[in-house]
Parts: sequence; C-alpha cells; structure tokens
Amino acid sequence: MKIQTSLGLVVSMVAGAGCTPMQGDEMPTARVRVAHLSPGAPAVDFCLAPAGSGEFAGPVLGAAGAADGLSYGNVTRYLDVAAMQYDVRLVAPGSADCATSLGGLPDITDLPELTAGASATIAAEGHVVGTVPFAVKAYLDDATVAFGKIKLRFIHASPGTPNVDVGLGGGVAFTPVFTNVAYAASNAYLETTPIQHGELSARLTGTATDAISVKPARIEAGTIATAFAIGDAVNPHAPLDVLLCIDNAAPTGLLSECKAVGGAPERARVRIAHLSPDAPAVDICLAEAGSGNYGQPLLRSLGAPEGLAYPQVTTYVDLPTRAYDVRVILATATGCGAGAVPDTQNITLTPGLTATVAAIGIIDRSGAAANDPAFRLRVLADEPTVTAGRTKLRFFHASPGTPAVDVGLGYAHLFTRVFANVSFGQTAPSNGTALSTNGYVETAPVTSAVSARLANATTDALTIPSVNLAVDQIATAIAIGGKTGAHANPLKVLLCLDSAPPKGRLLSTCIVTP
Repeated sequence: MKIQTSLGLVVSMVAGAGCTPMQGDEMPTARVRVAHLSPGAPAVDFCLAPAGSGEFAGPVLGAAGAADGLSYGNVTRYLDVAAMQYDVRLVAPGSADCATSLGGLPDITDLPELTAGASATIAAEGHVVGTVPFAVKAYLDDATVAFGKIKLRFIHASPGTPNVDVGLGGGVAFTPVFTNVAYAASNAYLETTPIQHGELSARLTGTATDAISVKPARIEAGTIATAFAIGDAVNPHAPLDVLLCIDNAAPTGLLSECKAVGGAPERARVRIAHLSPDAPAVDICLAEAGSGNYGQPLLRSLGAPEGLAYPQVTTYVDLPTRAYDVRVILATATGCGAGAVPDTQNITLTPGLTATVAAIGIIDRSGAAANDPAFRLRVLADEPTVTAGRTKLRFFHASPGTPAVDVGLGYAHLFTRVFANVSFGQTAPSNGTALSTNGYVETAPVTSAVSARLANATTDALTIPSVNLAVDQIATAIAIGGKTGAHANPLKVLLCLDSAPPKGRLLSTCIVTP
C-alpha cells in the first residue's frame, strides 16, 4: 500500500491486516496534519504505520524536504493518507529511518481510525520533562462551512492551565462561547456569523478576569478556524499564548496557516455614577463606536436588574479598550432598543485608564429648573495610586442648581480653601495647592471637617463635621442634589472612598453626608 500526500510525496508502506487495495491500487483517503504543541520539546519528525503492524514509514517531513522537522508552535499542512487507523512514532529531525524514536518515547498506538474523507489534527501535547505527561492526541476536524458563515473551535493544549472559558469581548463585556474546557479537550465547531474587529478572550473558569486575549479578532466568511491555547504560564520561553489556525486556508509550503496571536488583555477600569437628582434608576448599554450594536443591559447582565439609582456609584469593572457609544436606558427595560436620553457617542477608553462615567444634570428642565444643566455623561479620569504614607482627595461638582463653589478643610473662621471656584461638571483648580492633572490633591492623612461654600463667600453652605482619610486612601467628594426649585434631593456631598473594597458585589463604598 502507499500513502500519497498532497505534496506529491510518496511513502511506501506495508499494508496492515485486512487492508485490500481497490481497483488501480487506489485506497479511500483521509487528511491528516500534525501539530507541535508541547512547550519545551525539541523539533520532531514522525513516521506512520498501519495500526498494530510495526511497519513504520517515513520520516514523513524529512522525505518532504523539511530536514529540520516541525518545531514548537507549528502545524503541518494536511497530508492525504489512506483511510485506516495509524500508529505514530516521533523521531528526531534528520533521522535516516524510523528505527529509533525521539528520546525513547513510546509509539502512539491509541489514535482513532480515520474514515474515508475524514480530516484530523494529531497534536503533540504536554511536557517531555515536566508535570503534565507528554501525549499525542487526535482531534477530528471539519472541512466544510455554510455559505456566509464561519466555523470556530477551541482546543485547550496548555499544560498546567486549569479549565478555561473562551468568549467574545472581555472584562464585563465578555460573552462566553466555549465554557469549562479542560486540558486536552476540544469543543465542537461553532458555526456563526463572521467576526469583524472583535476580540476573543480566555479566562479561568469561575473567574471574571481575562488571562489572555486576541485583538483584533477578524475571521472572514467561509473560514474554518481552530484556536489552540498553547504554552505554559510558568515557562518564559514558551509562555501562554493562542495559536490561531485557519484550517481551510492555502498552506505555506509544508505548514498550515497558523499564527500566535494572543496577548495581555488591554483593559480599562470603569465605574458608573448616577448623579442626576431627578432621573429614575437606569442601566447602560455599550456598543463599539459607530456599530449600533448595543448588546445587553450591562448592570442587568451583572445580576443587578434593579439598575443604578441616584446617588449610587458602581464598583470598578474591566472593559476592553476601544471607543464606545453609550446608551442610557431605564432600569425596567429588558433590552437596549430604546434610550431614555440621547446616546453619548465616542467615549474612548485607553489601556490602563481608570475612570468614572458620571450621569449628571437633570432631565426635567421646566419651571424653576429651566436654566439648570441638561442630563449628560461626564467622564473623569481617576487615579488608582497614591504615594506611600499619603492620601489623595478630589472634588467634583455635580449639583445642577448650585453655582460655583469653594471646598476646603475646617469650617467657619477655621476654613482653609483647597478647591476654589469649581463650577458644575468640573473638578477643581486649586487655591495655591498643587493638584494633579485629574484634580487630586495629595496630602497627609485628613482628620478634619470639610466644608463647601459659594465661591468667594465667607459662610459655609454645608459642613461634613468629621472626615477621616487614612494613609494610602484615595477619595472623591462630590456635590450632589440641589436641583433648582426642588425640595427633594437637596444639596449634599457624596464621599466615595475610591480605594476601599466594594460595598456588596456591585457598589463602591460611598457615603451621603451631612
């Protein structure tokens, strides 16, 4: 019998028991490719034998002109072979024959039978020397895809990495596609619409933090693709990565079209603040800028169907970095079809950004509130670090009916102005006190009253009798309420301890005072 590869390679082999040549010495064929996914293992070549025969032929790659064999992170092209069950022997590149296996590794004799027309990937996985035993695993591949669709599957081949979830997007915008995938396991192909400018992320099952991502992820219609998790989180020479193979692409020489595409997830940490005193409870929907695809209500997807009420502030959550359009919806809405106010477009989140997206202003501007600022979103860049032994404080003016204010430490004649002449929607210029770009003052720990008064006035409008900001703490004081002509929600201060653990699962630690 003969194995005829699509390279024109002909390898003479001895037929196993029960193999009867067809007319013209032609046998039904299958397609096989070999993937080297064992981190730390040297390059390999391989030989094939009909199962149980011991009659190995090859080395296959050497006979095809690839004297260096197959190195880690590479996958051969599909080779046409006679349809049957095979044993595999790994040999050193450059071997003259199949007599000696690589490093004394045993032959692989438990592979499934390849039926006529089948396609398969034979993957070398695990550690040659390490905690996860070296093994060869066969995965059956799909070769067809519906018109206008793509097929995507995930194979977990990263030794030592626990079960993982893989999905679209990332952070709190993560939508699971393959869940609880164990090492050496594969999912069936998912046939779906093409992925354009998207992101694929992987995280340990049961966690909310992405370990690795593929961005941008672009898979065109008609594509069949396999994403392999490869590498080892503790191996700097073969780190955790994603090897994306386009299974039905034209090969390059002896290799399939595969590329290492994983990277550290690029995320921004964002929280949402409801500071509009006459707005009902809300949720928000996010869409990639200009796409119009708003997905699902964010807070509802996080297990908070009641949404965010005034004056609540969420804890920080991770979001993929990109430009977003933001739609504010009523918390009672179950979908993102209708916004409660006009959408806010093109809010850009950059890698490493920590930010507060604040809903400020009012919805009903009739009567006495006619001149109050209208409802809108304001993005504040936050600072997540503070010098050791110091504390940070920032003031934000979000009281729509209140003129510009001064804020400082102490009260009455003991008042020391820190934030001067701060108008609605702004953080503060200082009164001779050095502030950071984002409006923070870094100082010694604070144990004092904090007061606010109209800009340049000599009497306090309100006083918080005792504010204690400890070492290494970061806080934001926010003027809230005070819609003109309204008795509900009068002027107060919302003091948020930005660096404190969240209150409950979803909310930042904030206190309304006095």
